[in-house]
Amino acid sequence: MRIPIIKDASRAFFINNYLRKGLPCVFQGTFSNFPALSKWITPSPVNTSNAQLNLPYFLSLIDASGKDPLVDVESGRFNHNSDSTSSTPTSPHSPHGFFRTQIPLSLFLKLQSMTDIPTEYANLYLAQTPLLSCLPALSEDCLPRPEYLPDTSYIYGSSAWIGRNTFTPRHFDPNDNLYVMVGGKKKVVLWEPSIVDDSQGKRRGRLSNNNFSPPSSGETPWDIVVINPGDGIYIPERWWHQVESLGTGVVASVNWWFREPAK
Repeated sequence: MRIPIIKDASRAFFINNYLRKGLPCVFQGTFSNFPALSKWITPSPVNTSNAQLNLPYFLSLIDASGKDPLVDVESGRFNHNSDSTSSTPTSPHSPHGFFRTQIPLSLFLKLQSMTDIPTEYANLYLAQTPLLSCLPALSEDCLPRPEYLPDTSYIYGSSAWIGRNTFTPRHFDPNDNLYVMVGGKKKVVLWEPSIVDDSQGKRRGRLSNNNFSPPSSGETPWDIVVINPGDGIYIPERWWHQVESLGTGVVASVNWWFREPAK
């Protein structure tokens, strides 16, 4: 394993050794104090391969808020072996069966909490959704805010990711990314920024329409790491990464995209 594993590191240590050098790292157990780990997942995530949502807790927050927000969900997995470099949503009747839609948050959570979830709902994924804004009470479950993040004015977005059997193909983000596991576990595959160029020599990523690139068998990943509840991973801007859930249970995570202010 090449990716550094750090524990109890100061913000200054992280900035000087990883952020300013544009190098990824894993924070092992650093976020185990997040209330979300025990409030969002039930029972306590001892068996990280079969985590389950704490449905009554989520529904109580929705009831208290007086509204059931609509959330964006994906249905179906991206094809691992697809030759397509486009992430354009398709319809449920497309060959790959991948599409995006909106449904009430309570409905999504109830479907994810079913013991025998119907096949047509098995791959629903609440992905890249500003859930902490849609249901603000959840933001308190992700406190204290990670000290590795800059002032809020330099945070470009925060998303929640909840689902089963999830897979996000290789892509890069234009901002730095701190990704924290709340329930279940995921495998993250990393490639260095310079490995994938298009025919014009311009890197593809979330800055263009061709924002996903299928891995080539001739390209060796920089590293592969598994992150568990309480772990976080720092993915620098323009580092290619692919993320896949492990196990049969629900996976839940949150992330922040940010830029460190110039000194």
